[in-house]
Amino acid sequence: GVLEELDEEGALEDPEKDVLAFEIQADQVEHVKQRCLPGGLNYPMLEEYDFKNDTQNPDLDMELKPHVKLRPYQEKSLAKMFGNGRARSGIIVLPCGAGKSLVGVSAAARVKKSCLCLCTSSVSVDQWKHQFQLWTNLQDHQVTRFTSQSKEEFSSLANVCITTFTMVAFSGKRSEESERVMRAIREKEWGLLLMDEVHVVPAQMFRKVISIVHSHCKLGLTATLVREDERIGDLNFLIGPKLYEANWLDLTRAGHIANVQCAEVWCPMTKEFYSEYLKKENSVRRSLLYVMNPNKFMACQFLIEYHERVRGDKIIVFSDNIWALREYATRLGKPYIYGPTSHHERTRVLHAFKHDPNINTVFLSKVGDNSLDIPEANVLIQISSHAGSRRQEAQRLGRILRAKRGRPGGGGEDEFNAFFYTLVSRDTQEMYYSAKRQQFLVDQGYSFKVITNLLDAAQESRLAHYHFSTLSDQLDLLSRCLSAGLDEAGVEVVGDEDAEQLAAAKARPGARRTAGSMAALTGAGGMRYLEFKTGAGGR
Repeated sequence: GVLEELDEEGALEDPEKDVLAFEIQADQVEHVKQRCLPGGLNYPMLEEYDFKNDTQNPDLDMELKPHVKLRPYQEKSLAKMFGNGRARSGIIVLPCGAGKSLVGVSAAARVKKSCLCLCTSSVSVDQWKHQFQLWTNLQDHQVTRFTSQSKEEFSSLANVCITTFTMVAFSGKRSEESERVMRAIREKEWGLLLMDEVHVVPAQMFRKVISIVHSHCKLGLTATLVREDERIGDLNFLIGPKLYEANWLDLTRAGHIANVQCAEVWCPMTKEFYSEYLKKENSVRRSLLYVMNPNKFMACQFLIEYHERVRGDKIIVFSDNIWALREYATRLGKPYIYGPTSHHERTRVLHAFKHDPNINTVFLSKVGDNSLDIPEANVLIQISSHAGSRRQEAQRLGRILRAKRGRPGGGGEDEFNAFFYTLVSRDTQEMYYSAKRQQFLVDQGYSFKVITNLLDAAQESRLAHYHFSTLSDQLDLLSRCLSAGLDEAGVEVVGDEDAEQLAAAKARPGARRTAGSMAALTGAGGMRYLEFKTGAGGR
């Protein structure tokens, strides 16, 4: 039979409903979460925060402004997070341009506790600060930034701090000012840990962030829950389960994101370039050869001229290859941003692109893949990419997904108002990579139109004025491609501005006192005076 007992008040007591509370060692939390997943004990752990009854941590007086109105899918995603009156840790997946930032800010406003927001770059730190001040009643002193450039200290007990994954995870020696802010982050009990572009977290360096920061609730935001290293499953125990994912095409039909025409433009290789591409000794330069294919360059120039002059569009051109990025941008007289571009210069170029009617095209390397807010752009041309990365393809499409205003005389709801072109050199390895990259977007319901005769639409007279339209120019370009250094011929390795600043500070030697001599101070240290005689007598 079933064993039942009466408590002192006569109520039934079920021993199976006993609540047990125990503490897990901090360094074992990740291991315990992993063991509870379906592959192990099959009892996935839920991390919930009873923020309304938390009297230990000070409240943050944070409210959304009266004019803020959430869209239905944004409300639905937040309902999944706050379903039972508590804040549940997990991940919300929304397309780029669908208002992920507002969802994150709204979550912080509901928790009303200190919030630590982690981004991937210092540019996105500035953008997130703008979002918090745009949508809420927070004052400037209540939203602090912590980057290599800005180290703002906390001025109140409860606040919002915005920083990068790198600044928190860095384990080397810091400056006194940086260490003071970092100590405050480590010692503080955060109500919400808000992570942008959460698909980068499984990287080993970023995993440290989860263990360094003490937070009651973690919310991850991303548009692409995919990684090529198959470690995306780690997010289930590092952060939490997927709480909500929106369908891209449903949001397009509702008008919340742009209606994008995706096209793959096939560009035949010229005879000279293809001949060099097939040679075994040029294997390390093959990617540069198919990116610098003269027909691809002319196709890019044609698309830029058409969208700038005929449609009046704003255009982003992506290239992972830095040599090609500089060549395309300088030849066409357009600004470009890549790894070594300073934070000040990036901000200046993006501001000009957004507000200057004469700057309608900007070239970006892979630094533009994540966290760059460029809502004005509605055309994207991809001339070079990172092998078969599905995530990169979706992230780049996201740069032009922000909902667009209808054009005067437009064709109504079904009209395409954003364009995504991938330029591919025919009969090269690039075609294989392109098919692999499109898998995620095809799964979302997008289709790619193949264009094989783009330059046929250009007039013969106009083609004659295009760059590399003559054989002599093409041969000159080919010789420069073949003589390019191997480090330039490959794909850009993106540095992290914060990491580089921190490493430079670590490498900077401190003051040392050493014994010396007057000879060394005059520059004569280590020198000897000798006389030589050129005759047979010797020295």
